[in-house]
Amino acid sequence: MERDCCIEVDRRLPAGLRDELARRFGPVEVREDQSRTVVRAATLDQAGLRALLGLLWDAGLRVDAVTTTPGSTTSVP
Repeated sequence: MERDCCIEVDRRLPAGLRDELARRFGPVEVREDQSRTVVRAATLDQAGLRALLGLLWDAGLRVDAVTTTPGSTTSVP
C-alpha cells in the first residue's frame, strides 16, 4: 500500500541530498529552517519509506518524526 510520508529531521540537509532524494523518489517537497528539515514524499510504499529513512540515516541526520497518511493521486508540487 502506498502512503504519503512526512519526515522531520534534526537539521538542514547536506549539500546534494535534495537532488539525490528527487532522483531516487521523484518529486519531493523539502522545507528547511535553521534547526530542522521536513521532507514530504507522495505515494511511497513500505520499501520506499525504508529506503528514504536509510538515506537520511546514512547522511547522519536524526529522524525526529515520521507521519504517513493513505496515498493520494496528486503529486508533490
